[in-house]
Amino acid sequence: MITKEKVKEIVEKFIKQKNISYTKLIDEIDFIGLEKNDVNKIKLWKNKEILHGKRKGETTDIYTYIYSMMGVQEEEGCVVSIDAHSGEILYIQAHHWYLDIED
Repeated sequence: MITKEKVKEIVEKFIKQKNISYTKLIDEIDFIGLEKNDVNKIKLWKNKEILHGKRKGETTDIYTYIYSMMGVQEEEGCVVSIDAHSGEILYIQAHHWYLDIED
């Protein structure tokens, strides 16, 4: 299983390489009770069903990483789901949409 530090590295590299629009990455988002650089903002979910994409319906352990992007009038949160064993980025989910990762 990969570490939370590795998840952070993989996701932030992906966001920047794919030129995905964002306003804040996980370290810049305030979470009640957590420091700015706390990797505990990255959550591990055991035996979760993959909700979208080519692996939809499979069950695995998933890390979630949160970033924000500009919506119509305010920032909105987006969640990147990543396979906890392989480090594969599965999909990005926002309030009204998801982005399937083909690569």
